[in-house]
Amino acid sequence: MSVTIKDVAKAANVSVATVSRVLNKKTNVSDEAIKAVNAAVEQLNYNPNFLGRDLRKSETRRILAIIASTEQSFYSDVIRGMESAAFAQGYDVLIATTHDDPGHEMHLLGMLFSRAVDGAVLLGPKLDAATINELGEKHNIAMCLERLDNCNVLTVTIDNVKAGRDAVNYLIRKGHRRIGLITTMQRSQSSIDREIGYKLALKDNDIPFNEQYVYYGGYETEYGMRGCEYFMGLTTPPTAIFAISDMIAIGAMNYALSKGYRIGKDLIFMGFDNIQYSHMFVPHLSTVEQPCFAQGKLVIEKLIENMKSPKPDHTLYTLPHSLVLRESTGD
Repeated sequence: MSVTIKDVAKAANVSVATVSRVLNKKTNVSDEAIKAVNAAVEQLNYNPNFLGRDLRKSETRRILAIIASTEQSFYSDVIRGMESAAFAQGYDVLIATTHDDPGHEMHLLGMLFSRAVDGAVLLGPKLDAATINELGEKHNIAMCLERLDNCNVLTVTIDNVKAGRDAVNYLIRKGHRRIGLITTMQRSQSSIDREIGYKLALKDNDIPFNEQYVYYGGYETEYGMRGCEYFMGLTTPPTAIFAISDMIAIGAMNYALSKGYRIGKDLIFMGFDNIQYSHMFVPHLSTVEQPCFAQGKLVIEKLIENMKSPKPDHTLYTLPHSLVLRESTGD
């Protein structure tokens, strides 16, 4: 049988309440009692049930971060920001992946329902807005990186519409009017918003939208290669390509290089996210940078404030993005 707190109290010749005070490092305990309890804990090899203690106190000081996968490298800076803010206030961040499965996302949120964690942050949620709103009425939930239309929970992201618009307007200012878009069949809100930004930039410059210049694939580099191959096979191919992620853009540039195109001259590229590979790949990729660390830090700070407030903050916070210009756009 496992050792209980009562066994420790009996071995130390003190009350259960005294053992509890020692384990919780309370100050109103004599030095003799502390020594006796610690000796009994060591002798009996007692392991306190901290989870059970936390549940009784309705506080675990743990926050669950739910991400789609560990393959998206920009998540690392977001997580660093989350951990920095959490640690500063005595919290830990637990990370779990959904692999884009809404059922698994709900399963992971079971940790929140059972009070194994105090709050949860969804990075790239797969549940619909109505479900998240319902959960947010009873639990401390926030979203980061992605937003959802009609979703009334704390959200920290960038303005992806404006970011896409800024990126494409820059390509147009470089003298390009035939601009291809490589996006995803997976309809995340950020992808949709960046597509909207692409179309708005065309409209800003009186350039008709051409469905031939949009390729739908996935987030992997192979879809960037396929997209570029498709564009270059058109009778009148684009002279510039905007990809909604850096990995897609790198795949597209790989294809162009393999066919002898001069990147930055014959064909220019703009990516999104400013991941580490964007400035390791040669030629270096121009891209939209989103403040990943700052987003992670802010969402945890605001979520912890919500945990302590009777009136939770359901604001949509949008942090500023920037264009990072490199060789792929001839800069």
